[in-house]
Order: sequence, then structure tokens, then C-alpha cells
Amino acid sequence: MSFYKYTTINTAKIVLENETLRWSSPLLFNDIEECQFTPFTTEQHKMAQKYYYEMLLDCAKGRLIYNYHHFSEVTGMLIDTLRLMHNQGSLDNLDYRELLQVTDNPQEGYREYVNKGLVNIFRIICVTTEYNNNLMWAHYGDQHYGCALEFSDVYKDKPRNLEEGFVRYHENLNPRSNPIDMMLFGETKEVRSKMIEDIIFSKRTSWAYEKEYRFMFAENFGQITTTLDFRTKERKMDVSHQSDTKFTDVPFKKESLKSITFGVRATKESIEDLVASLSNKSYDVDLFQLKLVNGELLRERMSPIQA
Repeated sequence: MSFYKYTTINTAKIVLENETLRWSSPLLFNDIEECQFTPFTTEQHKMAQKYYYEMLLDCAKGRLIYNYHHFSEVTGMLIDTLRLMHNQGSLDNLDYRELLQVTDNPQEGYREYVNKGLVNIFRIICVTTEYNNNLMWAHYGDQHYGCALEFSDVYKDKPRNLEEGFVRYHENLNPRSNPIDMMLFGETKEVRSKMIEDIIFSKRTSWAYEKEYRFMFAENFGQITTTLDFRTKERKMDVSHQSDTKFTDVPFKKESLKSITFGVRATKESIEDLVASLSNKSYDVDLFQLKLVNGELLRERMSPIQA
């Protein structure tokens, strides 16, 4: 599959000369709603809490029908608490909602965790699989004065825990993640992967014209801690030791750059300028330019240009 990165001529020069592509935090994106979907509703969370408590009770009372050894540390702590209360005969007077204050509120705690703890360290590069998307040329290709870089791969060395895929466009998220899994097992690799699909690979339908494909990894998580005051029910999250930079420049193989398509309005001077960068760095790519012929947008192969 080919991946196209629409950009200005000046940015393309930087990409070619540095042999890197910039992967950015969603904090730098032009969609203000980026990463603001919550994978489940308040009602779904309430139902999950009730089911979660029933499972905790089963384990506390010795009904070992669950593989509880894989449960999270918090789940284990709650089971121990319920087991102690059961042995003391005080379990019947317990309001499970108070006990489950340690689990996040879906609209507040979850979103705070994403916005405060994760978004800063996410690194994403957004590409598409088409070179002739008019809206992409208008919004990202400098109104046809720029170009579209075609890559077969967008990295030299695969980033750790790389996630990739097409973006899902919708108004109401049909989540792949499940709140009960998060409560029982914590943020396991499987749970995290599903959450990332819901958060990172979801956008509103107004952005569907981009037909976007994303690559994503995370920089160092640093230290993310959450404390809960049981007396005041106040929850506090602290984040430290994360990078202050909101982007990472990731190297790519020169041979992974397959072609450059220039916009209709790209000038002879700007094209020659970019070709000089290609020559200086010994790239071997095909060159095309879009032409408006009888009202139709066509891509024509360019003759070799001397740098």
C-alpha cells in the first residue's frame, strides 16, 4: 500500500534533507475534538460497575469461577476488602457505589486520564492512500502549490508498540473497548489496544473526506499517578517525567520515498528547488504533476529535470 503525505514545498524540502517525518502529539492537530471520544456512555459504565461488583462478590465468597489471578492490583485489593467484610458479617450493609469510588467516572476520570496523562506522549503521523483528493490538496497541499509525497513505509525502524490503521468516522462511537475489561484487568495490552482504536482512530464524519490512515506510538509515559481521598471523594491526577516536546522526527529509508506529485499551481522554480534537494541526497523517485485538462484533473509524468 502507498501512503501519501500532502505538504508544502518548503516542508517537503525539510523532509527530504533530514530524511525524517514528523510524528506529532494530537495537541498540535487542527481538529479541536481530537481524542475527546469516550469509549462508553455513563449508562454503560453504571451497568459495568454493577456487574463488576457482582464478580467481586463471587470471588470474595469463594466462588472461584473466574481466572482472578489475571485481575488488576485494584481488583485484587477490592476482593480482599470484600472478603474481610464477608468474614466479619458486615457485607450486607455496604453500598457498592461507595466501594467503587476507586474506579473512574467515564466522563471525567477517563477523559482526564487521556487528556492529562496520554495525549502529550502520543506520536501520530497522518497520511492517506490517494494522491488526487481535491480537499486534501486544498487543506494540506498548499492549495495545489505544494506536493504529495508517496511512501511505501513511513519509518526506518519500526517504533515500539506501533499501532496503525484507517480512521473510523462516525458521530456516535460504537466502542471496541469494554469498561468491564478495564475494571477487572486494568490497562493490559489488549485493553489498551482497543482503547487506542476508540480514541486515536476515531473522528467525526465531517473529516471523512481525508480517508485518513494513521500510524501511532507513544513516547515515555513518565509517571502517572492517581490518588483518591475517600473522605472528600476528591480524585487527583499527577503527571511527571514526560517529554516537553510535542513531536518526534522519525527517520525513514530513502528508498521508501517512491514518488512526488506536484500540485496544479506548483511553480517551475519551486519544483526545480525540490528536485535539487532530491539530487543532493541521491533520491531515486518518480515525478508527476497534476494538470487540469478540459475540466478534469489528470496526473502526468514529468520529464527528468536537471538539478
